[in-house]
Amino acid sequence: MPLMLLIILIDSTLLHRLAVSALEKELDADLYGSVDDIKGYLFRSGINSKDFALLENASRILLNDEVDTILYSVSNDKGMLLSGSKDLVESSQLQASKLKSNFFFVEINHEKFRVVRSTFSLDNASGSQQIIIQVAATLHRRNGLVNKILIGIVVPQLLLMLMSFFIISISVKKGLLPLQVLNDAVSNRSEQNLSPIDLPNIPKEVFLVANSVNRLMSQLHGLILGQNRFIADAAHQLRTPLAGAQAQLELAEIETDPDKLKSILLKVRQSLDRLLHTVNQLLILAKSQSEASVMIKMLPIDLNDISKEVASDMVPTAIQKQIDLGFEQSKTPAMINGNAERLRELLYNLLDNAIRYTPNGGQVTMAINVTETDVELNVIDNGPGVSEKERDKIFDRFHRSIGSGQDGSGLGLAIVKEIAKLHGASIFIAQPETNRGLQVTVSFSRQAALERL
Repeated sequence: MPLMLLIILIDSTLLHRLAVSALEKELDADLYGSVDDIKGYLFRSGINSKDFALLENASRILLNDEVDTILYSVSNDKGMLLSGSKDLVESSQLQASKLKSNFFFVEINHEKFRVVRSTFSLDNASGSQQIIIQVAATLHRRNGLVNKILIGIVVPQLLLMLMSFFIISISVKKGLLPLQVLNDAVSNRSEQNLSPIDLPNIPKEVFLVANSVNRLMSQLHGLILGQNRFIADAAHQLRTPLAGAQAQLELAEIETDPDKLKSILLKVRQSLDRLLHTVNQLLILAKSQSEASVMIKMLPIDLNDISKEVASDMVPTAIQKQIDLGFEQSKTPAMINGNAERLRELLYNLLDNAIRYTPNGGQVTMAINVTETDVELNVIDNGPGVSEKERDKIFDRFHRSIGSGQDGSGLGLAIVKEIAKLHGASIFIAQPETNRGLQVTVSFSRQAALERL
């Protein structure tokens, strides 16, 4: 609306100026026509007192006007009035000397006049004389016509603006009505209702918006269901070690044999260790999932260096099970774009999972391989492996291989999956070339890191 008002204001101003300019030229031409009439009379009659008396009588007829007061003057170049209005000569002398134009305004007896002035030479018996003819008219007709032009331009423009505003308002209201219906449908829903919105007979443009809202609500519904399952599974996983610890403590209350009491407390300690491990894994998983929705700091990192550090830290764990833990670094720098803290957690969980499921005296190897476009992290063990049917499930939260006999949290590979996703990496499960055990490959892109170096 303000923009439309500005456009109409500019348009009206330009039209008014053009119309007034044309009117001014036309009225000035009429005044100059009166000057030509007087000039023609003087050329025919000459300059004498008798002729001027006749001129004054003729001017009353020639210059008669029902609206404006018309004055004329005939004078020589010395300012001597020969015929007409003395006031016009006196008022215009100073103004005419300042202006180069033959058209100007003067004030006579407190009233404004438009004056046209013409100078020419007239020959008579006594020689040639410079004659100045002036015709002046008040501005009543001029101002009245200007006002009519103003009204004729502004009023239609205002009507046009009002009509446009009315039409646009109706069109916008009609166009936004489906959006208002969509807004009401969403606003009137409870926060638990994430079912699709059904809006029949809506325009295509609004249908696209409604479809996007439905898609978002479907994603939220799936996310909430996943979170609910996660909470239920987490509660179950936390309840198991807590229930075990509680049962052992109840036995400890009635046990009097010191050796049996010590054995009971050891089992309580083991239950609490499992509980602490599960809680820590849950916190790491929750943090990795939350970081997936925000930008965390990524820097160029040589995967060889950080893998060697984690492998060294896991040596004591491997020794406890007499597992041969090996590390093979790449021949060239394995540069990736990553977050060091999260990569350590990924490496730790991969090695911990491999060592946990590999029997005593087994072998676990971490190897780095660099290709033209990728950096591959391989963790290979000679444990029982995973069946084809189960491979799609091992990255699910709280999943444990059937018959493994391990008491882990079931979150290690879920954490690996989230951290890999955070780095834009891909995970592959395969059987090693020895046809025994499991090989987990995490493939990182080199391109992002190389572009930043």
